[in-house]
Amino acid sequence: MEIFMRTGLAQMNIVWENIQSNMVKVEEFFDKASENQVELLVFPEMSLAGFSMNVAEITKDWQRQIEFFEDMSRTYQMTVVYGYPAPIEAEEREQHPEWKGYKNWLAVAEDGRTIMRYAKIHPFTFGSEGKYYQGGQEVVCTRWKDTVLGGFVCYDLRFPEIFQISSARSEIIAVIANWPASRISQWDALLQARAIENQCYILGVNRTGEGDGIFYNGHSALYDPLGERMTVLCEEESLLIGDIDVKQVAHFRSRLPVKKDRKEELYKKLSLHFV
Repeated sequence: MEIFMRTGLAQMNIVWENIQSNMVKVEEFFDKASENQVELLVFPEMSLAGFSMNVAEITKDWQRQIEFFEDMSRTYQMTVVYGYPAPIEAEEREQHPEWKGYKNWLAVAEDGRTIMRYAKIHPFTFGSEGKYYQGGQEVVCTRWKDTVLGGFVCYDLRFPEIFQISSARSEIIAVIANWPASRISQWDALLQARAIENQCYILGVNRTGEGDGIFYNGHSALYDPLGERMTVLCEEESLLIGDIDVKQVAHFRSRLPVKKDRKEELYKKLSLHFV
């Protein structure tokens, strides 16, 4: 018996560094998602600010950003995945004075509370993110309904090792991003590759529009465990909808048991021999 879970990809044109304007946009997406019986709604990286290095400005009300999404999840009775920047905690500053002052977070809110937080492991050095944001130290997943949900942020997509760690449990992995149009073909290819390699659903949500002189063209997509795209290709601000049947993950993994053929202990011991 198929049991579908309806997901919504909020391909949003984020207003640059304007928290309040983006809150209005987010609520409009929730309205549309509710009309379409969406159960899991996913927004792009740094959902209310855009990919900004103006850290003092965009983090001055970071708690309010969390509370806003928690309130939306309660009001609309919908699970939401979103992104926000925040200062590192005081205890971490004391333990690691050499760390940068902020982290780039992915969070999952359900019924008015946060059920998962993941700090982006790989700050985007090419885009100066590493000057301001400290990389996270953990791969995180959480139970959602009858499945397990994991998540990563933008540049993390280029590092397949962490996806293998997540997909040991996760059947759905969300990737939230501000991925520029100039490299969008790589976004498309990497999302599909992560789905094929991990035999799980990959839910990639990218922004659209312009921010700080960088142009974005969406290409948000839901890929099934065989790497087939389940949503239309779109470059404008829009809500894309895809239905997930999580039983297909176990089905495909049993038919082609790639996970069972992995040699994790050997991989840890391997070194490169140049001859």
